[in-house]
Amino acid sequence: MSFLLIAAVGLLSFANGANDNFKGVATLWGAGRTTYKRALAWATAFTFLGSLVAIWAGGGLAAKFSGAKLVGKEIYTQMPFLAAVALAAAGTVLLASRLGLPISTTHVLTGALVGAGVTAAGFAHVKFAALASGVVLPLLFSPIVSLALTMAICPLIAKLATGRDCVCVDQPQSVVIAAPNTSATAVLIAPPAVRWAPATQCQTGVEAVRFSITDGVHWLSGAGISFARGLNDTPKITAVLLVAAASAVRLDYTLVAVAMAVGGALGAARVARTMSKKITPMAVPEAVGANLVAAALVTLASRFALPVSTTHVTSGGLFGIGLLRRREADWKQVRDIALSWVATLPIGAVLAVMFYQLLRQ
Repeated sequence: MSFLLIAAVGLLSFANGANDNFKGVATLWGAGRTTYKRALAWATAFTFLGSLVAIWAGGGLAAKFSGAKLVGKEIYTQMPFLAAVALAAAGTVLLASRLGLPISTTHVLTGALVGAGVTAAGFAHVKFAALASGVVLPLLFSPIVSLALTMAICPLIAKLATGRDCVCVDQPQSVVIAAPNTSATAVLIAPPAVRWAPATQCQTGVEAVRFSITDGVHWLSGAGISFARGLNDTPKITAVLLVAAASAVRLDYTLVAVAMAVGGALGAARVARTMSKKITPMAVPEAVGANLVAAALVTLASRFALPVSTTHVTSGGLFGIGLLRRREADWKQVRDIALSWVATLPIGAVLAVMFYQLLRQ
């Protein structure tokens, strides 16, 4: 059973990487600032780094998703309960990834914990009040907060981006000076000039280095979301192994981190296309605004052990851009994503019931 549990958690981590890894950089590809492969590599590197930091910083979230506050200790330490939760969540997230639907692993894990908990202990022994205050409310409010903040900040970012957005270092210029009535000449080399100017004034062809402040912030915000996602999601998945003491703590986190990275590298394309290309077109200032909001919210959630969903936060930002653009957004796609969020919790719960019934025999 220990081997089955480790395999189930590895599969869940792979599925999580496939569905979630690209979300921090979806606006980079969506706004045309880079290629899919470069964006994915950037996201994978910082997600992996966040997952490793979670070894020391993820204890609060691991405790919330262990099942300890949901059912009694005699239930949440049982191998069938833990394996059923991991397998149900993995199956749901893999299906969504195949369909290109960005869903929340946090949401699915919540449903799986409820389904397996009710089956194992009965409704009377499941602590729904603790579940509502500690898990459900942060999940529900995070996309609304993200949407509202994105709509508020995007006009400000757009205004700032039209100002002095570019830092340029011009190439050294040489000047030949000839002495009168002689053949002597001298070459003077002017030091490179550093200019801070609007982007249109930096594209003169004499620049040795040209750096866009907006692009720099965009890339850094993508790194921030990816890092925070690794920090936020890894403990939730690792919690199953920590309860079972299936292996050493650092080995548990490392297994999850590696499987998430592999899942993202091999299976992120469908969800990436949905997030970047199908919800709404976006300009660079809008993309930067959405990313800054998402990075701040997910980082704060990790700091205070709040189980918000990176999916809900990043998607909420994209929905906010869609509202700003109104008719340009694909509201049918938005509807499909919203319906998938509604469906994932009961699907996770039903699968957990089925797996628990099967494994306890």
